[in-house]
Amino acid sequence: MPRVKITGNQLILPDDLRQALTSAEDDLLDAEEVEQGVLLRRSPAARRHAALRQIRAAQRKVRYKGSARRPAADQEEREISDLLAADKADGRAQKRR
Repeated sequence: MPRVKITGNQLILPDDLRQALTSAEDDLLDAEEVEQGVLLRRSPAARRHAALRQIRAAQRKVRYKGSARRPAADQEEREISDLLAADKADGRAQKRR
């Protein structure tokens, strides 16, 4: 189990533990007192930042694999918009049932 160091008002985490909990050196952590001690969690901002990094990494891996020529960017955007609108309408229809 990693040990932490307390200096004055600062809690110093080992690098591997800090990297697991935060995405930047100045991130905030949520701390909660629990029966066994203190529970540290990523702050909502840190979770959003980490999720955005994962999305961007996934986006870099996306490649067009179709037999036809790739559509123009505005056409792709229109198709995505249409798919999202249809999905949203389907969700509303299911709620009404």
